Amino acid sequence: MILHTNSQINSMKKILSIVSIFLFFSASAQNNFLFPDSSDQIIINSIGGVASTSIPQKFMNKFIFPDYIDNDLKNSVSNKIKANNYFGGGFLLNANLLLAKENKNADKKNLIGFGFGTNREASLKFPKDLFDLTFYGNKPFANETLNLNKTSFESLSYSYLELSVGQSFINGNVTSSFWSDIGLLVGHNFSDINFAQASLFTEENGDYLEFNLSESSIAVSDTLSTSLAKGFGAKIDLFYSRQTENSKLLISAENMGGIFWQNSSSAQLDTTFNFEGIEIGDIFQLADSVWSELGSIDSLLNSEKKNEFRTVPVDITVYYRKNLELILFDVLVNHKLFANYTPYIRTGLNFNLPLFNPGATIAYGGYSGLRAGLNTDIKIIDALKIQIGTNNILGAIIPDSATSLDAYAGVRLKF
Repeated sequence: MILHTNSQINSMKKILSIVSIFLFFSASAQNNFLFPDSSDQIIINSIGGVASTSIPQKFMNKFIFPDYIDNDLKNSVSNKIKANNYFGGGFLLNANLLLAKENKNADKKNLIGFGFGTNREASLKFPKDLFDLTFYGNKPFANETLNLNKTSFESLSYSYLELSVGQSFINGNVTSSFWSDIGLLVGHNFSDINFAQASLFTEENGDYLEFNLSESSIAVSDTLSTSLAKGFGAKIDLFYSRQTENSKLLISAENMGGIFWQNSSSAQLDTTFNFEGIEIGDIFQLADSVWSELGSIDSLLNSEKKNEFRTVPVDITVYYRKNLELILFDVLVNHKLFANYTPYIRTGLNFNLPLFNPGATIAYGGYSGLRAGLNTDIKIIDALKIQIGTNNILGAIIPDSATSLDAYAGVRLKF
């Protein structure tokens, strides 16, 4: 069958623009982790930014600070684009209170805490042909078929409240802690577009694109409701830490759970239609825009509205820190399940000075490749620490080749 839509070809331009602006502060990781001890603690963290495996920061800056993209820049970026590419980011803000209560057994402490936060994230996996089509237009590809296989776009926005419970075991100078968070999730929006098999044929005169899809799907949260709560769910986080006088180890699995979305829309796509583009105003509206186009041909598609359960991306983290007197050395390994994300590893060195701990990091993976960062802890008083940093300082120094930029900040208060 042949289906017709009537919009302009600018979807990926808007994706890059809105991701770059809205998600400008994204970090793959920070150092302000929660480690239980004999004190009560309040920890606040904010993390955010964007990253790509192929798109340099100079190109993304054209969307953050609107400017003309000339052919030299487009050609330079196109030459760097791989067969398959990642682009993504997010914003996370959370606050936690953890109380360490005396146990009848002097070698144990009971842990109880409360927390809340909000999370917005988006990720895109795309082939080189999609980038070239978007920024060069379809005229150069007359009578050509472009490969869009394995294109995937996912976005998610939710907030949460959580209760923390656990226990610490003290054996000499070694403290081992086990605790978990049980949380209530409030879903705001989600989008999920997957093109397992997809191709675009440009008509000889460049007038239209023939879009062929098979084994593909689209799903979005309720597009009509204005409520901030479009779904409810639950999650569980599991943590283990081991602390000595000069080392810390943390292992965690977070966000194991999902959200039951109300009145979401979905369709299985196995069809062909003439496609002239989709215009969007927000990255989190991408799937909504696609859906509005498909809505006019709803009777020709296997689409439905339903209440459905969907998992949220799960974060797996291993963090180790060693105190070498004048130097602090740490290693972080992180992976995100159910997302367009590759395993992430970061290592860093910080100077252990009286008032602050300046340091540098090197990392690879996540949504990007090799990157370097700077960070420091600032000790206001013994009980109060402020942390600021970035994992991707190269994006500000050498934007022609660096492919990510982010920032994070945190506060820890012990009392």
